[in-house]
Amino acid sequence: MDKHIEIVQRRVGDLKLDFGNPRKIKKQKREDLEDSLENYGDFDIIVINEKNQVIGGNQRVTIFQKKNPDMIVDCKMLVGYTIAEQKYVNIKLNSHAGEWDLEGLGDWTADLMGSFKLDLEKPPKPVDERNIKEMEPIHYEQYDYVLIACRNELDYNDLVRKLGIEGGQVKVAKSRHIKGRAIWYDQMKAQIIGADEVQAQENGGEGDEE
Repeated sequence: MDKHIEIVQRRVGDLKLDFGNPRKIKKQKREDLEDSLENYGDFDIIVINEKNQVIGGNQRVTIFQKKNPDMIVDCKMLVGYTIAEQKYVNIKLNSHAGEWDLEGLGDWTADLMGSFKLDLEKPPKPVDERNIKEMEPIHYEQYDYVLIACRNELDYNDLVRKLGIEGGQVKVAKSRHIKGRAIWYDQMKAQIIGADEVQAQENGGEGDEE
C-alpha cells in the first residue's frame, strides 16, 4: 500500500491515546493550552493512524475527551506508514514546543536512531562554552564509546582525578544498548597525566634549566 494522508472526521471519544508519546507538559503549559482552546478554538490538526491511535495532538485530545467525548474533530490519518515512521512523525510534530522526557524518548526511539536525524531543542553550545553537566550525553544522540574499566577503587579514583571528571556520572536510557571498545586501566599503552602533574613537571624542568 502506498503511503498517503487522508483528511477524516472522528468522534474524539473514539480516539486512542495508547500509541505512546515521550512528551510531557507542565501544569502551566497545560492550563495555557486549555485557555487557548477555549478562547480561540483548535486551529491545529490531530494526526492519527489507521487504528485511530493519536500520533500528534495528544494533549488536545485529552482535553477534548474530558470536556465532550462526542465532539467531532478533523484529523489527518496516516495510511501505509510503518510504526517507525509514525514515531518519527510524532517526534517532528512535537519538536517545536514544550520539553522532552529524555529518558522516555531514548527508550521509545531506540529503533529509529539509524534511520532518522532529529533536530531537537536548541543547538548545543560550542564545546569550549559548555559546562560539565552540558557535556553529558543526551539519550537520542549517537556516540562512539571507549570504556576504561578499573579493577579496584584506587585505580578508579586515580583515573577520574586525572581526567577531571569527579562527580561526572551520567544516566542513560534503561533499555538502550551502548556499543564500544573497552580496556583495563592498568593495561593502557598510553599514560594519563593529570594537570597538576604536568604543572609539577614543567616547574621542575624550569628549575633544571637554571
